[in-house]
Amino acid sequence: METETSQPALTPVEIELIQEYDSRAFGFLKFTSPEEEGKRSLIVKAIEYYESQIKEQAKQDKTKPEGTLNITKVDPTVYSTLGHLQLLMEDFPKALSSYQKYFNLQQDYWKNAPFLYGLGIVYFHFNAFQWAIKAFQQVLYTDPGFSRANEIHIRLGLMFKVNSDYETSVKHFRLAQNDSSPSTLSKHESSPVTRHQDA
Repeated sequence: METETSQPALTPVEIELIQEYDSRAFGFLKFTSPEEEGKRSLIVKAIEYYESQIKEQAKQDKTKPEGTLNITKVDPTVYSTLGHLQLLMEDFPKALSSYQKYFNLQQDYWKNAPFLYGLGIVYFHFNAFQWAIKAFQQVLYTDPGFSRANEIHIRLGLMFKVNSDYETSVKHFRLAQNDSSPSTLSKHESSPVTRHQDA
């Protein structure tokens, strides 16, 4: 049996720092620069920490006497947080797995806009456009002032374009272009897309 000292541990300060990271940081954190190495190391450490917590809980569940309910006591938000961190590291398969576990355990998952956004990003990555569109639209419905609405509109515009729904595509590209929030695409990069659609 593993002792607590052999498991990765996070200090209270590190836990507080990790809580600042969720799916909304996707595309904005670039781990290629030396300045970002500290953040990257912290995220990797946090992923190991949360994964070890889940494994430890699974071990405890296996040692329960037969006939007792085998209900996992892992807080669903652990899966959501883990999914966000895996997304930031661009580990899309693991992020999808964590998000799906959160989805299955959290009854009111639809109230968690960063979760829905992260799930939408993962679906978008895997070209599961039907599911990505649903997740992104749910974010906009749940939180109309979502801080990454422009990122959602860019991706919705691309997906509707692929689906040959050009009118809806242009609508979303325009909404993204009119949004002054920070974006992973500059206004210059997204403007040719709408000019192409207008032609």
